[in-house]
Amino acid sequence: MPESAKPHVAVIGLGSMGYGMATSLRRASLEVTGCDVSPDSVKRFVADGGKGAGTPAEAAKTADIVVSVVVNAAQTETILFGKDGVAETLAKDAVFISSATMDPDVARRLAKQLEATGRHYLDAPISGGVTPKSPGRSTTAGRT
Repeated sequence: MPESAKPHVAVIGLGSMGYGMATSLRRASLEVTGCDVSPDSVKRFVADGGKGAGTPAEAAKTADIVVSVVVNAAQTETILFGKDGVAETLAKDAVFISSATMDPDVARRLAKQLEATGRHYLDAPISGGVTPKSPGRSTTAGRT
């Protein structure tokens, strides 16, 4: 990707936190594709100007960065390596960011598994919730 090009981002999990993240990235003029188990959440994001995808693999196909905003390790592993998972289509050297809260040993295992395929994994759990007084803000704690 040329230095002047803006990355294409896929956000998987369009619940309260993921939807807020996806719309904030769009406001920053990034191209964002949203994906969720709820087709209605994807339709809402598309109606707000984003792109939609039916599966994590479809969302990751053109992404430089995939942000997974789901609850736990099991959901993260399914998004990565399950049927129609991100690992099927994510470009080499692309970045997968996991925002789920999980045991650090599990995060390291998922990172090792994804990094063996030539992609990067960042464990960055988020907290903060969504409140009307602080739209677009969350706390991120990264680990290696």
